[in-house]
Amino acid sequence: MISYIIYIIAFVFANLLVQYFGSIGLIFSSLFLVPFDFIMRCFFHEKFKGKKLVFKLGLLVLLSSIITYIINFNTFNIALASCIGFLFAQVFASLFYQIFINKSYFIKVNGSDAIAIIIDSFIFQLIAFNEINIIITFSQFVLKLFGGFFWYWIIFKKLKLQEKW
Repeated sequence: MISYIIYIIAFVFANLLVQYFGSIGLIFSSLFLVPFDFIMRCFFHEKFKGKKLVFKLGLLVLLSSIITYIINFNTFNIALASCIGFLFAQVFASLFYQIFINKSYFIKVNGSDAIAIIIDSFIFQLIAFNEINIIITFSQFVLKLFGGFFWYWIIFKKLKLQEKW
């Protein structure tokens, strides 16, 4: 249960940062918050398996977007962009993860993370800001990738959560 709450908090906080700081807020949220949620998707993938994964992840994403909107009604575009971007990113990342399910955690976690990063970055910017800024997209990709490696190290190497499910 605590993993759900932390996932939602990171998601909502990332959205509120973007609402407050605009596209520059993407840079701040890209280093720690968004990669955390992408890495947690890998954790959930292992924990839930199968159809429960799709339903539960979808519910977490939708709930996080609704909470963002309830906290600040001016976040509609941000919440919508997050919801759609994360849903698409999580589906394709989950497919990659499942294809490589028998590979090392390093490959399946970071590979699926890279796919999620690209998809989310483009979809989010397009919906939230009606444009795609290549500099922001590249910056997001690099920051999210480094952030993903950081969270991979914490969750899968330091805490070894994969051994606890």
